[in-house]
Amino acid sequence: MKIKHIIPLLLLPVLGACSQTDDVIKIFTGKRWKLTNINDSGGGDCTPEYFSNEAQWEESMKLLSEKGNFVITFTGAEVDGEVIGAYNGRTARAAISGKWKANGKNNAFEISGQAAPGNSEDVLGKVFVHALINAYKYEGDTAGNLTIYFKENRADKYLLLYANN
Repeated sequence: MKIKHIIPLLLLPVLGACSQTDDVIKIFTGKRWKLTNINDSGGGDCTPEYFSNEAQWEESMKLLSEKGNFVITFTGAEVDGEVIGAYNGRTARAAISGKWKANGKNNAFEISGQAAPGNSEDVLGKVFVHALINAYKYEGDTAGNLTIYFKENRADKYLLLYANN
């Protein structure tokens, strides 16, 4: 057998040892996540569709730009291959909190126990909470990017968040 045939065989165990599992704790915890946008499955901004008029949309965008609004933090620990924990955060008008879990092998994500987003004028807050309630998967990295996917009327949409410590 020639050396050029042996080298690929020697690399097989190395390539097979690569992990396809996210480090969920490093991705989610120790960061304060800030909402930046809500997009549809095609990557288009779907935020404006939630507002009945432009003034309402402009007010929500102003509230979104404020530092302490539309943020969420996660704490958790690994239990039987999943990370399970608690979260807390806030919309523009109300605190939110509850439980969450994520699986680093299949990127499944689930959240429960949200508080009401506040008064009826907090349209973006209602959308934020609705998205979290209907979340089913995530994509993220340790560099500070997190995408949380949710279903709405059988359409796939997602929250874009960044680490804002």
